[in-house]
Amino acid sequence: MSNARQSLVIAAALLLAACTSTPEVISPSTVATAPQTARVTAGLESYMQQRARVERVGFRLRHAAAPACAKTNETKAELGLIVWSLANFSNDEDRAHLQGAFALTNAVTVALAVADAPASRAGLKAGDILTHVDGVPLGDGKGATERFIQLSNAAAQSGPVRLTRAGGKTVVAEPQIVCEFPTLLVRSPEINAAADGRVLAITTGLFELTHNDDELALILGHELAHNTLGHLKATEPKEKPGGLLDAFVRATIGTAVAKAVTRPYSIENEKEADYVGLYLMARAGYDITAAEAFWRRLNETTRATAVNLTHPSGEERLRALQSAIAEIKAKQKAKKPLEPDLKRPR
Repeated sequence: MSNARQSLVIAAALLLAACTSTPEVISPSTVATAPQTARVTAGLESYMQQRARVERVGFRLRHAAAPACAKTNETKAELGLIVWSLANFSNDEDRAHLQGAFALTNAVTVALAVADAPASRAGLKAGDILTHVDGVPLGDGKGATERFIQLSNAAAQSGPVRLTRAGGKTVVAEPQIVCEFPTLLVRSPEINAAADGRVLAITTGLFELTHNDDELALILGHELAHNTLGHLKATEPKEKPGGLLDAFVRATIGTAVAKAVTRPYSIENEKEADYVGLYLMARAGYDITAAEAFWRRLNETTRATAVNLTHPSGEERLRALQSAIAEIKAKQKAKKPLEPDLKRPR
């Protein structure tokens, strides 16, 4: 998908929790101390279920792409853990909702332990309260989630991380090396996704068009390919865009995305991301044949000029995908390394 102008310019963008994979993104507690007090937790239960899938698929793809990201020093050790605290929210309705629906307090609490990632394998789950990282107390209230992020990120760079839960039980999580680009699920009815060289983002509108994890992996793999291929660097604008996102949106999706949403990738970049994204899917163990049905559905849904100007046509794209799928399946059958041929005409 493109970084089309409308893709992420939305007041309802939402990154609800502090995340060990996104220290560069302004944390919700920073948002909470700002004048912005609009309610952000309406529909939260559904959003968190969707986000769990996005995080799971994104983490798996980022791990599969780690060798490519290592070539540009864009990897990091991660636990796959998202935390939050009541102190991250200033709106009274939000706080009441979180206390009632999630029993959230001012303690550092697991919002999401990504399935099949280190933290969940160590036994952590949503609702667990964390008190220490490698024996260092986190405290609670303002700044506690930030302390967790700083301590856990630093510890993960050195090896296994000891996480202590309320009650004193400690679990040990073995960090996993992944591409350093975190995955964001942005609340918006727009059907779009974006990559900006630092993060991957998909709107809830596009997410809801997917039928399974294979189709979700197709989208995220495409966006991840943009980042691993350095496409944003090749399209850096001469003038800095400005004024498109308000402070809250910048805080929730990150200033890097705000800088990227004003221009699309070229058609050649899109073709290359389609091709490499399928390889990333295959490496991660997803079914690449899901691409055909999904792109047909997407092509019927998004025939807007803004998309067509920056993407290969539907039939052209489908033919290229079919060719790439045949190439990958042949390599899988021959047990050859799943390495894309970037010199191959597309």
